[in-house]
Amino acid sequence: MSAQQTVSAGGEHRLLRGLNHQVKAGLIVGSVVFIAAMAGILLRPSGHLSTFWAANAILLGLLVRRPDLATPAGWLAAAASLVAADAITGSSWSRTLLLTAGNLIGVLIGYLLFKRLSPEDRQLQRPASLLSVTLIALAASAATSVLGATVNALVFHRDPISGFFIWLATELANYIVVLPVALTFPRPAELKCWLVRTATTRPQLATIAPLLLYLISLAMVPAVGGPGALAFPVPTLLWCALTYSLAATTLLTLSFAVWSLLFLSTASASMGFASVMGFDLMSLRLGVMLVALAPITVAGVMASRNALLREANIARHAAEEAMAARTLLLATMTHELRSPLTAVVGFSGMMSRQAFGPVGHPKYLDYAQSIEIAGSHLSDLVTDLLDTAKIEAGQIELAHARASSKEIVEQSLRLVRGLSIDAGVTVVMEPGDWPAIHVDQRAVKQIMINLLANAVKFSPPSGLVEVSCEVKGDRLLICVKDFGQGIREEDLAILGRPYVQMGDRVSRPEGWGLGLALSHDLIERHGGRLDLSSKLGAGTRACFDVPLAGAEPESRAAGAGR
Repeated sequence: MSAQQTVSAGGEHRLLRGLNHQVKAGLIVGSVVFIAAMAGILLRPSGHLSTFWAANAILLGLLVRRPDLATPAGWLAAAASLVAADAITGSSWSRTLLLTAGNLIGVLIGYLLFKRLSPEDRQLQRPASLLSVTLIALAASAATSVLGATVNALVFHRDPISGFFIWLATELANYIVVLPVALTFPRPAELKCWLVRTATTRPQLATIAPLLLYLISLAMVPAVGGPGALAFPVPTLLWCALTYSLAATTLLTLSFAVWSLLFLSTASASMGFASVMGFDLMSLRLGVMLVALAPITVAGVMASRNALLREANIARHAAEEAMAARTLLLATMTHELRSPLTAVVGFSGMMSRQAFGPVGHPKYLDYAQSIEIAGSHLSDLVTDLLDTAKIEAGQIELAHARASSKEIVEQSLRLVRGLSIDAGVTVVMEPGDWPAIHVDQRAVKQIMINLLANAVKFSPPSGLVEVSCEVKGDRLLICVKDFGQGIREEDLAILGRPYVQMGDRVSRPEGWGLGLALSHDLIERHGGRLDLSSKLGAGTRACFDVPLAGAEPESRAAGAGR
């Protein structure tokens, strides 16, 4: 296949995929709106006005939750569904088109305003979110009501002023009740998890009591009678808001509103109303919806409170872990410092006393080597502590310059050669092109030494450690791979925190767990990240990226001190 044919085939594939998406959006939006519109048309005991017209609010909520459906096909399907639903009732074309235009203009204005909200506000995750949603509902309702007043005058030959306020009350009431449900309803995966958890968890009386009492109080409304009966379920609804999630509360509030509106429309005489028409009933409907805001507001505040509590618990847990790690540091510091100091003091004392005769005795060479090893280990521990203190205080400064990645890696290999020989581990460097990088040489060398030392320490005798690199855009990815015991998946999340070590005191290598923490911070100061992957019994792979020599401005910005 030629290049031109490949491009043509790719274009046809994208066009077909776009058409499929448009068709899918049209089918979903059209079906949902048609069902909602037909339900609203069937609930018409109030003459030409539906008791509960949820189509506009459902359409707005659907498009806000699924912006991918707000395509030209989706909007056209919504318009066609509204027209079809009205046409089924035998409505005239002029009236149908005017009503459809009014409905869609309100939804369009609401959708454009919702796009300006943050994702948290769109999901009612903050106490002030409900106020934003209410104001958007008011704007959408007002836009629809302007055309509603026109329809009231031209089609129904009634007062446009009264028509405006009746439409405004009805639209605002429907938006206030339906939108919170549409915005907070759980996604299929979340709903499935909730159903599984509910089915496998034994219900507690404290959990089901609010729901049972709410249903009982709702059923008692007809028996109580009078307009005040509508307030009868409100206390139990507020109890539900304090007990259940925001999504569950919005569903219960919707049930309260629909029940109240249906009952007002079908049993108005028993509730103290002579007619189901006019401002009195519209005002009462709006009052029902405004009352419904109370439990939603309470549930929203409770959701925010619970989120803050979760964050506080996470922060407390992290602080407790940090304190435990520092406590462990203090407990192990004595051992870690005493061991090399004992060797330094003991062997140097024997040499100063010439316990084996004159200093020329071969045994003193042994002691001198032990002193050198112990002193070197002690120096490494102190250096790690000092570097950690500098980083935490924001006092460490990096000097970025052009450097050879190959030379840095080779120097690091030479510095850990003694450790690898003692451990019987072979360290190999991948041959090939190692490009120039723009880094702080000392910092990258320290990173490499830490990663190589860890790989050698956790490798079995006769093990192998591999060092490789790969160019990724304007960055160089350097990887150190060992074939040792590996790390458990749950330990990877905490590996790299200061003073945290894996394993018990017997099996873990020497050190304070600062090497990876230092490396992680130094890598971040080069604009990169440290990635650790491991599998028990198969070893561990540690990779980090640094800027290539051609990416100086980016690396300077990323490596600025905190």
